[in-house]
Parts: sequence; C-alpha cells; structure tokens
Amino acid sequence: MTLITPLIICGGNGTRLWPLSRKHSPKQFQRIGGPESMTFFQSAVQRHRGPRFADPVIVTGRIHEGTVRKQLQDLQVNARIICEPMGRNTGPAVLAAAEVMLEHDPETVFVVVPADHVIEGELGEPMNACLPAALAGQIVTFGIKPRSPETGFGYIVDGGAMEGFGPVRHVDRFVEKPPRDIAEELIAGGSAYWASGISMFAANTIREEYRKFDPETADTVAKSVSEAKGEDGILHLDSAHFVEAASEPTESAVFEKTDLISMSSLDVEWDDVGSWKAMYGISKADGDGNVLQGDVIANGATNTMVRADSRLVSVVGLDDVIIIDTPDALLVAKMDQTQDVKAIVDELKKTQRPETERHQEPKAAMVPMIKQELVSELAQSDNYQVGSAEIGVGRVMTLEPGDARQALVVRGRLHANGPSWQKTVGEGGRIYTDPTGQITLTNLSDEPTELLFVTLASPDFQPKSTGRVVNG
Repeated sequence: MTLITPLIICGGNGTRLWPLSRKHSPKQFQRIGGPESMTFFQSAVQRHRGPRFADPVIVTGRIHEGTVRKQLQDLQVNARIICEPMGRNTGPAVLAAAEVMLEHDPETVFVVVPADHVIEGELGEPMNACLPAALAGQIVTFGIKPRSPETGFGYIVDGGAMEGFGPVRHVDRFVEKPPRDIAEELIAGGSAYWASGISMFAANTIREEYRKFDPETADTVAKSVSEAKGEDGILHLDSAHFVEAASEPTESAVFEKTDLISMSSLDVEWDDVGSWKAMYGISKADGDGNVLQGDVIANGATNTMVRADSRLVSVVGLDDVIIIDTPDALLVAKMDQTQDVKAIVDELKKTQRPETERHQEPKAAMVPMIKQELVSELAQSDNYQVGSAEIGVGRVMTLEPGDARQALVVRGRLHANGPSWQKTVGEGGRIYTDPTGQITLTNLSDEPTELLFVTLASPDFQPKSTGRVVNG
C-alpha cells in the first residue's frame, strides 16, 4: 500500500504577525494559542499522522534547523529534514524533496502542506481518495469552499468531472487574488474555491514536469541534492548549485502550465491566519469577546485580543483592539487595521532595526566588552578571562568585533555568520571574533548550546565581577 508523504516547507520572513513572528522565528514556529498549545508547524505535522501517512519530509532553512528538530522531538515524530542554504521559494524546495525521496522510494507521493495555516476537519479520507489520481500522474490541488469574497486569496475554478478518479476534477483556471467585484462573481458562479496551498502528486511527476518547463532549475536542484552533505542526520543542500535555481512558487513554475493539473475540494475549516485579526478570529474568546493569552487582566474591555509573553499586561475600557507584548517590542492596533502591521515592519527594515530579524537576544561582546548579566565568569587573571553562556533552541547570540577573543562550543552545534564568511561548528569547535564586523551565532541543536568564552589580555583589559548565566 502506498502511503502519502507529508511535505512541509518552513520558510517565510514572519512579517504579518509581527512582533511575535520575525525572520529568525517566523509564524509557523509560534504557538497558536496560549503557552500549552502547539505551534502552527506542530499542528501541520499532527494533522498528517496516522495509518495513511508516512513520516513527513521537512524543508527548512539552516537558521531554523534546531527549532524544527526540537518541535518534532516534542511530538515524538521521526522526519527527514532537508536544509536549504537560502530561500528560493516553494518550487525548488519541492523539487529538492522529490529528488531526495526518489533515491529512497520511486513511488513516493507527496501532499504539500503549508506550515502556518489553521485547518480543522478530516483530511486523511479525502486525501486518500485522491491517491489513485496522483499515482496515475495527476497533480491534484485542493480547494476550500469560500465563505466570503476574499481578495487576499487565490481561487481555483472547477472545470468539471474527470473520468475514473472519483472526487478529482478538471481545473478550468486559476485566479490570483482578484479585486472584490471579480471575487464576488466567482463565488456567485458556484464553481470557484479558495486555493488552500495544499497539493498532491507523485515525486516523479513533479520532477518530470519541472524538467519540461524549467530544465535549468531542474538540473541545478538535482546537482544541489547530489552534492549535498549530511550533518547530524540532516541533509544540507549544496549552496553553489541551489542558488542558481529560479526563485518561483510551484504554482507558477508548474501548476499553471501543465496539462496534468486537477483539483478536489476539502470540507474543512481553513484559515491562512494572515493578520492579527485573523488570529483573533480563530481563537476562543470569553463572554466579552476577549482573547487573553498570558498574564493579562482586563476590565471593561470587549472584543479585544491581548497576548502577554513576558510580563503582566492590564487593559481598561478597550474595544476592538489588538495588543501584542514581547520583551523588546509592543504592538497596539485597531482590530480592523492589523493588515497594516506590514508597513511598520517595512519602516523598521529601512532603519535596519534588529526587531525585524529576531527577538531580543544576548550580545556577547567577549569579555572585557562582555555584558556580565549574560555570561557567567568562571576564572580570570591578569592575562585572561574565562566565561560561559548558553544559546537557547532556535536562538542567536552576537559577538562584537574584537581581537584575541574566542568562543569554544562545549555542548551542541551552531552556525556562525561573520562579516564575509560563515561556518558550522560542533562540540570542540571554535569561533574567533572578527575585527572587521559582528558575528551572529545560531543554535542548530534541539537543546541549548553551551559556549565557553576566552579573552586574552589587551591594553584595555580590566577584570570584571561575576555575572550570571541567562538562556538566550
């Protein structure tokens, strides 16, 4: 019996749910509800478990490697993880996964699953019903019956029954994010569906169609897989070849060109959670219409969402407001204007504010420039100083420019990005500060990475008092 292999692509820059979601910790890795809820990514994995599904294949970036491993570990799920050296949109990611899996099982059938959507309803049975079509070479896209004329979604228009494949039907056309009047016409016609971003096809089918429509990308992705390197059970694609792949989504690269395209509908509740208003809409509200997550006290507030990640937040007399409080950024917005959060992120990018990239993290300037509240001092003399610190799972630490300073990895594994270089080091590996610029250290492990810092004496060296260890 052929099992369906979930293919989950974890990319994106995390701007629509800022300040919770950021480039280094995008939406898919954030918890949907309170502190006990699963993340979007974990929910996507969990939805596709059971007797009809094989272990998932995850395609992600190097900076998310540790987070992916930890969140899979929390679910006790085995998965094949493929790391892209850089984002090239969904097309090359899907193609790389196909190349990898065809080496292990030529009969692999994927269902491509968005990592950051919320879906409630049965998926196993309707997907299994489409398996014969996928095995026969069809590319099946799944549509959702529209609830309203949304202008931010793409649409699939039903082209009529397809003989011999049960619920699978022809596709008349795709309509990408239409204006409201066109969206209303599509819904009134009764044959248009929201494009869910979910699709099913055989790995060999997508590879052959890519070879037909973009042979250059097909060739360079195949080379990036053949020259990939395995590290700690994870496959890292070759960057010299992967960077040459055309950065296109699978839809425009193949789906909109092939004559193998088909569709089926899913009877589920679906939302791509593209704003804080949408997040409020999928959350369970209290009797006053409030969604309160974290340490929150509300008095006289209605239809308001408050998310407090690190401290008490109290609200009085508010209505239709979103408040998102993180350790280094606070968002307060009217409920119906949360789509404009992207404008705030764009402004932050213009001024190169770090809040667009990552949450507040420790800066290890290497003693004597080190911030003592972040690093625990272990030993010192007139000639040297030694300290230690940890970088949490999926977190980063920055090393300021300097000479005669180094970080030794005692436990775990990390990736270092310097001013004009990068490298990955494991236990026993060393990172030396660069006098020309800052270095960013990213934890790639599924547990905190422990570092030992050593600074040799310099003309401005002054011994420091003992500090404390803080998990980044």
